[in-house]
Amino acid sequence: MSGAVWAQRPNAPAPGTNLGRLDDIPDGGGKEFVFGQGVNAWRMFVVRKGASLYGYLNLCPHYSMPLNHQPDIFMSRDGTRIMCRQHLALFRVEDGTCLDGACDGRALDPVPLRLEHGQVVIG
Repeated sequence: MSGAVWAQRPNAPAPGTNLGRLDDIPDGGGKEFVFGQGVNAWRMFVVRKGASLYGYLNLCPHYSMPLNHQPDIFMSRDGTRIMCRQHLALFRVEDGTCLDGACDGRALDPVPLRLEHGQVVIG
């Protein structure tokens, strides 16, 4: 695939899509967003650290499965890393780089975000 990986996947939302209020994403936590249904559903999550937001496709680079088992649970127990609950791999929040686990040397696919008047927007 050429271009941004997130935009090439089925059911990808258009740049400018509003994901909702910043206040709906817990500081130090995450929130999942799903567009479409079934096997072709487009899934991403947003992690918030203060006023900083980090968006990634919800696909482990090791086995292309969602990182979470439970809704909106993406962080390690100590809250410092993104964690794949399938394989226990750990990723750096700021750039999605795998730091430990079966995905060594790979990274999560980023989804660009911006903040507009308290709203989280793709793009």
